[in-house]
Amino acid sequence: MTAAVDAVEGIGEDPASEGDAGSGESEREQADPLFGTGYKFSAGWNRHDEEFADMSLGTLARRLPEVMGLCLRLSWRTDARAVVMLLACQIANGVLTAFGLLATQRVLVSLLAEGPTPGRVRAAIPSLLVVGAAAMCAALLGVAGKAASGALRPKVARLAYRELLQRAVRVELLRFQQPEFKDLIAAAQFGAGWAEYMLEQISALITSAAGIAAAAGVLAALKWQLVPLLILAVVPDGVNTLVVTRRRNASRLKWLSKVRQQTRLTTLMVDQDPAEEVRLHGVDKLLLAHHDRLSEDNEAEQARLAVYAAKASLVSRAISGTTTAVIYLVLGYLTWRGQIPLATAGTAVFAIGKGTSQLAGMVTAMNSTVEYGLYLVDLADAIEQAEQAQIPDDAPAPAGPPQLIEARGLRFRYPNKDSAAIDGIDLTIRAGEVVAFVGENGSGKTTLAKLLTGLYLPTEGQLLWDGVPLGELSRPAAATHVGLLPQSFEHWPFTARWNIAVGRPEVEHDDAAVREAAARGGADTVIDELKQGLDTLIASEFFGGVNLSGGQWQKIALARSFLRDAPVLLLDEPTASLDPKAEQKAFETVMTLAEGRTVILITHRMNSVRHAHRIVVLDHGRIIEQGSHAELMRARGHYAELYRLQAEAFSLPEDER
Repeated sequence: MTAAVDAVEGIGEDPASEGDAGSGESEREQADPLFGTGYKFSAGWNRHDEEFADMSLGTLARRLPEVMGLCLRLSWRTDARAVVMLLACQIANGVLTAFGLLATQRVLVSLLAEGPTPGRVRAAIPSLLVVGAAAMCAALLGVAGKAASGALRPKVARLAYRELLQRAVRVELLRFQQPEFKDLIAAAQFGAGWAEYMLEQISALITSAAGIAAAAGVLAALKWQLVPLLILAVVPDGVNTLVVTRRRNASRLKWLSKVRQQTRLTTLMVDQDPAEEVRLHGVDKLLLAHHDRLSEDNEAEQARLAVYAAKASLVSRAISGTTTAVIYLVLGYLTWRGQIPLATAGTAVFAIGKGTSQLAGMVTAMNSTVEYGLYLVDLADAIEQAEQAQIPDDAPAPAGPPQLIEARGLRFRYPNKDSAAIDGIDLTIRAGEVVAFVGENGSGKTTLAKLLTGLYLPTEGQLLWDGVPLGELSRPAAATHVGLLPQSFEHWPFTARWNIAVGRPEVEHDDAAVREAAARGGADTVIDELKQGLDTLIASEFFGGVNLSGGQWQKIALARSFLRDAPVLLLDEPTASLDPKAEQKAFETVMTLAEGRTVILITHRMNSVRHAHRIVVLDHGRIIEQGSHAELMRARGHYAELYRLQAEAFSLPEDER
């Protein structure tokens, strides 16, 4: 059959289109006048495009049992009873199909027998009733199977997501720095989302296969020599369906970058963010012109595919017509020679028609099952890798909030990086201290803070909480003592209340506690301006939701950190979007809350770190200075230079003082 596929694939090829269906990199990298050399995404959802487009028929057949097994095992864990019911309905449907065909043969025997017509009709009535009953039962089984499948599919999707997500949220943070793991997790999400669609395709595949098996079984029961006639009938249609499907998949891959380009142009013309430049700079004409160009290219490709499909179908129909004629000639010859009765020949025609009608659905379902099943393989791999990369939770919990955090010879290197981000740091931080980390971009400030709070583990050296290595403690338990305001904090698509309460989600907070935290972070005025107060949805992408400015979001995030009320507080650029007045208030609040707590502050605002108890200056992963503001200014080192540069930028000229 592979040779037949290759032969039909060559139909209608011309020199201009040769290689269109291939996966040659040069074809897909042809320069675009606007986007340059392509617009290829490295995303989870297109991870297997090239693999599937280039997949041979033999490979497809080998992968099919693997992906079907994954989906059926997942379905079994979800609801074994529903799986049994679904399979039973499909198998029983196939049995009824065979039973109906055999009953049809009895009808034909009665109708073609000798004697008066009324008598022959009366003799056929019992078999006709059996045919009708079989058809009715098959219809009822089909409805029952659809009901079982419809109830099972969303459960399968939920379990698939659950098994992935409950592991993904406990994976070591550092694993997400590895591109291959990020890609695998992204692909696994699509595997989870497509699990229910795969179940639907497997159901269709089994139904079609059962129909073909029923037809083959009936032919074998009538006369085993008739079975090759079924094969002769289904091969041309099967080859045509497979070839056209493969060609469309290859074309989709080749043109996927252009589709993305067109989608991106559409987004640029309708989204809010680029709307100002589009209107003021007159970019709309440029965008529309290139959108039209890509549309015309796509139309030409679809027309070419339609012509190819028509040619392939024409050849397939010609072959199919020839094989049909051969089948009728063989049946006629066997009947003429008396080797089979006329009723058997008629039943064979019905059985062959039933088999060929199921074939197209089976081929389509087989293709879809393998194509989307590759992502289910990713799901299984992601679950396994995530399980192996879990943050350990079987160690003892810390005795309490750390009174002393120590780094001894601390070194840390990110995956796939040659140089160390933290290179031999010794540091001690005591409870009640506000310690500021300063330095230029890339100096290691954020990385060091993540190490001290247990988000990362060191590559070398020791990180101690009250004299105990943090790696020997339960880090999930240690995390309950830490509050975090990251530089790129999350804009949760929740209400204002939950945007603050998510700082400590395991506790049920009353409005008074939420409003107190909001006041500390300066977000009380933001909430007062919202139409529904704390119940306002802060997500403009949803109906009824609102958006906030950068400064307003920063206040909400600060309130979130203050609500957590953690003994160790890590604030990474907590005032980057605040105006000077709000910034001053925020730092005053931080200093007020510092009593008995450990506060690690990361900021480029040199004026804001003046009041920190200690300032640690980093450069290329090393501590080059530390001390109070006054001590560092007297030392006239790197910190003093940075401080003076920033101070001079804000100093007033003589005539403006």
